[in-house]
Amino acid sequence: MIQRWSAPLCLSAAAMLQVNCAKAGVWGMDPVLGITGDYATNPGLLNIPKTAETDGALLIDAPTTFNASAFKFSVLPSFRVGDTKSYSSVNSDYEHLNLRGELDTERSTFTASAGATRDSSLYQNYLSNGETGVRRDGAVADLNWDRLLSPRIEVDTDVNTTRVRYGSAVGASSLVDYKYTSITPTLSWIASERTKFTVIANAGQYDSLDGTTRSRDVDLQLGLVRQFTQIWSLTASGGFSRARNRIAFSEQFLVYTLTGPEIVSVPVREESTQDSAVYAVNLTRSGERLTLNATASRQETPTGFAFLSRQTSVELQGSYSLSARWSIGGDARYLRAQDPQPQGGATISRAVAYAGLNASWKCTEHWSLTLGASRVMERYPSLLLDLTSNQVALTLSRKFNHIGFQ
Repeated sequence: MIQRWSAPLCLSAAAMLQVNCAKAGVWGMDPVLGITGDYATNPGLLNIPKTAETDGALLIDAPTTFNASAFKFSVLPSFRVGDTKSYSSVNSDYEHLNLRGELDTERSTFTASAGATRDSSLYQNYLSNGETGVRRDGAVADLNWDRLLSPRIEVDTDVNTTRVRYGSAVGASSLVDYKYTSITPTLSWIASERTKFTVIANAGQYDSLDGTTRSRDVDLQLGLVRQFTQIWSLTASGGFSRARNRIAFSEQFLVYTLTGPEIVSVPVREESTQDSAVYAVNLTRSGERLTLNATASRQETPTGFAFLSRQTSVELQGSYSLSARWSIGGDARYLRAQDPQPQGGATISRAVAYAGLNASWKCTEHWSLTLGASRVMERYPSLLLDLTSNQVALTLSRKFNHIGFQ
């Protein structure tokens, strides 16, 4: 899959590098190599007995950056190569490649990015295809332009497109291949050094690649960005979203003709409207030793179902540096989703709760050891189905010295 997308990614990279300032920049790489071992009681979130797995994997990250006076470019490859060759587990292998370029001027910032991924469908919010995870191939491209019109007025425009294909499921298929394209303009008024008000609009189109379903959504939100102190900040927005959904299918009818009865397929198209309140709130604390991040949101999200899924989520993250070598962290998440099914009209509700703790010891300047434990619970109320998995993982990583290229 990476080879399939290598051509457009290389073209994007070449276009980004056609900047005069690139000639005076510096290339560098910060590679990280790690090995990890984990044990999970049900990493595939399956409703069958004896689902425990023990896995080992090699982790490779090689972020490569280019920095010039006004231009930045980065190549971010990331791989997991383990003894689990299938995509039925959240611990399956993955291949991620992302490119990002940024050009800064006195009053504008222009960024372009592209990426290609291959991983398990369970890697993304614990989605499941039938009762097992499947391979997920994704490609994304994004353009963003941020322009300061005056000392108090700022305009930001973001254009994003995503294309996702899933592998074949063992059981009944519940995920569909899709593409989603959106444009999001934002108008900001800088009221003071610490306060900014925003108006955010969004228009997008979701299409299943087989042409059976389509969803067009628009939403408008009002927002606030507030820097309370040097370490506490708040970003909040809220508004209304409307989606127009369309599904195409065929109905069969028994028709009596001169030659006898025949079954005739008649194409049918049904349309519906999906309205929802949407919001996003983020409270952040960034201190020297303690970092906290709390988020809550409700959005219409493309996730591989017939139409956009309505997802309400809450998350709390934190990390604390005990000393120069020791640090601890935690992450708690709750997601409630309403997922439209390929049949149209039907919606399955699910709730996912996740809690994780980790402790990291920096053995030396280059070596670090991390121990993590987590628990995930997924519940389908309409199916009376509760799935749970507990996991522990130990990771040893080696960060190499910065490599500079002349």
